[in-house]
Amino acid sequence: MVCLAEELERVLGRKKALEIIGKAREKFIVEVTRKERGPVKSFEDFKAGEKTENASPYFSNTLTLTYAEETPNKLTLHVTECLWAKVFKEMNATDLGYVLFCQPDFAYPQACNPHIKMRRTKTLMQGDSYCDHTFYWEE
Repeated sequence: MVCLAEELERVLGRKKALEIIGKAREKFIVEVTRKERGPVKSFEDFKAGEKTENASPYFSNTLTLTYAEETPNKLTLHVTECLWAKVFKEMNATDLGYVLFCQPDFAYPQACNPHIKMRRTKTLMQGDSYCDHTFYWEE
């Protein structure tokens, strides 16, 4: 992926290359989410699905996370270890890692249900000590 991004950057410039990669990844995440999760009817269903997905081998082997807060209309989780952030930091390609793995996080809850939003102020990929994901239901 890094060599593909480098070639796109050489041809199109860094900003345009990352923009194209980011949009393609978001589109992919939305399509997969809609196919695999289908429409989520309530925030309780979303939270249950999120916990199940995070416990899956894919996520449990790539992320270390804790649930920091849960209310009927909000779920906050903190990611303290991320394989993707580690790998992309080692390759000095965190901007690419961000558009591939972090940026699509905002499209994901919307693909489940338009009432579900996400707020995040920190990411490991951008050098913070953890990622803070807050999902919430907005009427």
